[in-house]
Amino acid sequence: MIKSYAKINLALNVTGKKTHLHKIESLVSFIDLHDLIILKKIDKKNHKVIFKGKFSKNIGKINIVTNWLKLLDKKNLLNKFIQFNLPKKN
Repeated sequence: MIKSYAKINLALNVTGKKTHLHKIESLVSFIDLHDLIILKKIDKKNHKVIFKGKFSKNIGKINIVTNWLKLLDKKNLLNKFIQFNLPKKN
């Protein structure tokens, strides 16, 4: 299990635009609130991403986790398939 801690943006300033993203300056504070990420190796031919909880219904099939896994695969940084569980509590 991995704890994925939350942060609060105290100030956010958009300074420009890149191709698909905005350039920003941000002042953040980290807080003691987190989601738990559960990773496990699986004997499948694809990764499996599971979001659970009342806020999970709004998460699409293409998301930051699936994009991250594609990037790791493209760079050959994973030599196995994983199941990624993220129970969304709040």
